[in-house]
Parts: sequence; structure tokens; C-alpha cells
Amino acid sequence: MNITITVEKEANCSIVHVSGKIDATTSDDLEDSLMELLEQGKKNIILDLKDTNYISSAGLRVLVVVMKQAYDSGHFCICNASDNVLEIIEMAGFNVFMNIYDDIATAKEKIAAD
Repeated sequence: MNITITVEKEANCSIVHVSGKIDATTSDDLEDSLMELLEQGKKNIILDLKDTNYISSAGLRVLVVVMKQAYDSGHFCICNASDNVLEIIEMAGFNVFMNIYDDIATAKEKIAAD
């Protein structure tokens, strides 16, 4: 199964909408999309997981890689995660060091506040 990745570029952030499962077969596509934004100088990235129903360890690895890249110069956060995806992120302990918000509006507010 494929994922659909849509990037919405705004003035002070990029919103990446992901639809489908993030697993070993799709995580490279997500990583490429996110890294491309960072390479373009887009430092504030909101990952919208509203239509994502599963994330595997390969997907979690992508989150860590991108978060490390964005750490010094910008923001990388997750929003709209389903209960299932949130549970996986929490079981991995990522909720301790990742910014996770309920919705895009809240994520934008946090980015604007910094």
C-alpha cells in the first residue's frame, strides 16, 4: 500500500499531510519529502497525521532523523495523530521529546510564538 504525501507551503511553516500507512515500504518516501523541505531552507515543518492509521519502527526512525535535522534551526512537530498512531509513538517514548499537538492551528501557534 502506498502513502500520499502532500506539502502545503505557508509563510512561516510547511505542512506535510500524510495519508496511509508509514512503514518499511513507504518511510523512505516520507523521509525524502521531509529532508527536501529542510534542504530548501524550510525550517518549520508540521507533520499532519490525520489520515495516517499506522506507523512502524521505520516510520519512527524517520521522525527522529528529521527532528534532529530541524532541532537547531527550526521546529518539527506532529499533529492530528490518531489514537492508534499516538499509542505507537507513546510506546516508543517519543512523546517525551517530540512536539505533538492536537491540530494544525495549535502547531502553527506554537511555531509563531517562538
